[in-house]
Amino acid sequence: MKNIRAGRLLLIPLLLVSLTFAGCVATTLLYNHADWLIARQIDGYFDLTRPQKTFVSSRLTGILSHHRHEALPRYESVLHQATVRVQDGVSTDDLDWAFVQYDQLRADLFGRFVSDGTEFVRQVNDSQVNRLKSALQSRLARQEALLQDDPSKRLAKRTERILGLVREWLGPLTPQQEQEITRLTMHFPDSLPAWYAHQKRRHDQLLALIESRSSDQTSARLHNWLVNQDDDSDPHFAEMTKQLRRHITGLILSLDRSATPAQRQHFFAKVDDLAATIRRLQAA
Repeated sequence: MKNIRAGRLLLIPLLLVSLTFAGCVATTLLYNHADWLIARQIDGYFDLTRPQKTFVSSRLTGILSHHRHEALPRYESVLHQATVRVQDGVSTDDLDWAFVQYDQLRADLFGRFVSDGTEFVRQVNDSQVNRLKSALQSRLARQEALLQDDPSKRLAKRTERILGLVREWLGPLTPQQEQEITRLTMHFPDSLPAWYAHQKRRHDQLLALIESRSSDQTSARLHNWLVNQDDDSDPHFAEMTKQLRRHITGLILSLDRSATPAQRQHFFAKVDDLAATIRRLQAA
């Protein structure tokens, strides 16, 4: 273990963050209660009727059960592949591969909701559509408030979040590492304006989909909205995403060069814990 280069370490955090974002292994508690959490969020958007609550609860239980036994083994496999392919150090190709894995796992996760989601959409009534409109507007309003902040303040807040994430996976950082992380992340693109426009576009698409819920195209449209969401994104948002990934790649390559033996040890303990969590979740 101690002969493995630091490059092995810095690819996997990116991958693991991606998996966490996809809702798979954030914590055992979160995963085991995901059906309740998702149902609660849906209820908040639609104010579900009692039959709808029963439908949502039962279908979510089935979706997550299949995900546990079908998808989690793939997560474990991807984690293993990540450690094997960077035995001699991390490269740009390795990070490109990690992004591809994230995109595929995200598509698989969202695709599992299309069939039951289509059936749910057709149960929505007009008053629930109005409630959804209001909820989505409130969500955008919170982002609008953030847009009023000075861009440099937004970047500084994001830098602190990234520093916290790196500390979680590598342990205490040297002053030089903190300075370099800060320097690199402060040059990341200010993604909030493009993200806001992207979310507004997706909200409009969702509302249009639900308002035409009796259409024969509902399932195909929901599939595109969930699974192929990047295919129809605004060109500005797509370019911002590419830039952000390039900057993340640069950051990880930089950390790869500076990771210490103690940080490697800390990281491997985290990876071991994560692998054990995936196996426990599969066995549940």
